Amino acid sequence: MHKIYENDDLMMYFKDRFCHCCGKALKIKKTERIVHKGTKEHRSYSNIGVAHHYFYGDLLVIGKEYYCASCNKTFTCDEQSIIIEAQKKYGRRIVSEEEITDTKNCIKAENFNAILKQRWLLLIPVIGGVLCGISMSNSLLDEEIEKKINMSKLTAFSAYLVLGIAIILKVALCIANNEMLNKYQIALVAIPSLLSFNIPTLWFINHTFKRKKDK
Repeated sequence: MHKIYENDDLMMYFKDRFCHCCGKALKIKKTERIVHKGTKEHRSYSNIGVAHHYFYGDLLVIGKEYYCASCNKTFTCDEQSIIIEAQKKYGRRIVSEEEITDTKNCIKAENFNAILKQRWLLLIPVIGGVLCGISMSNSLLDEEIEKKINMSKLTAFSAYLVLGIAIILKVALCIANNEMLNKYQIALVAIPSLLSFNIPTLWFINHTFKRKKDK
């Protein structure tokens, strides 16, 4: 069985984290879980990094989580990250579930607005689209985004669009057979093609986030 090691909070080794129920310092606990082939989570591990890895069997995911010896409760790194923000917001270690939920909703709203503001990055060919994609994947809105479209599919669609426009422009220039156009053929094909890479991302942001904001 292939092993995958993950740690969503490297600061756990350098800073104390506190239980939101009793306020006492949390301990670190090793976790192991099996991710079965064919599940959504299994597919997500194939999308890590620039070069995708395709795992053909079940995965043994080894990670870390927080443990409160006093309350006998465990918290994942993702859960504790929201708790930390709630503790900062209310200025105390002990916070209620309602306060944690309120903090999470506030962070989601901030991520929502940040993504809309980052649309100007799409003026930068290719790089802007990649940066916006990373921002959406790293926010608390990633689960909502995944319900509508997989980010890998959005990137693939952008690449296909670039290739399609490049082929169309290349054929059009060959048919035109103009000496002046042929002289600048590379630029006339490359520039519009690369500019088109960000169009699917722009459409997705406007369709998913702007329309929701209007509601």
